[in-house]
Amino acid sequence: MTEIGKGDLLAGHKEEEVVQDLGTKKTVMVYLLDKNGIGKEPLGVITERRISERDNNNAIGMVRLARKEFAKTEEEAKRIVIGPYV
Repeated sequence: MTEIGKGDLLAGHKEEEVVQDLGTKKTVMVYLLDKNGIGKEPLGVITERRISERDNNNAIGMVRLARKEFAKTEEEAKRIVIGPYV
């Protein structure tokens, strides 16, 4: 088994940047809307894993990630939404 060195944490980033960014990860609550679109049931939490912001809109990328992780069917994927950043 090989030991991972400090430089292997995230290739291409300085160690100071990595330490600073690891402490500021964003988390969002994921909800499933009911069929009427009125109530929402909490499904779980997802954590932003990227060091930098996403290209277009960070919220859209987080919704896609939430749908990929929590949706079991295509119908459920359409009803998954995220809450504000925690």
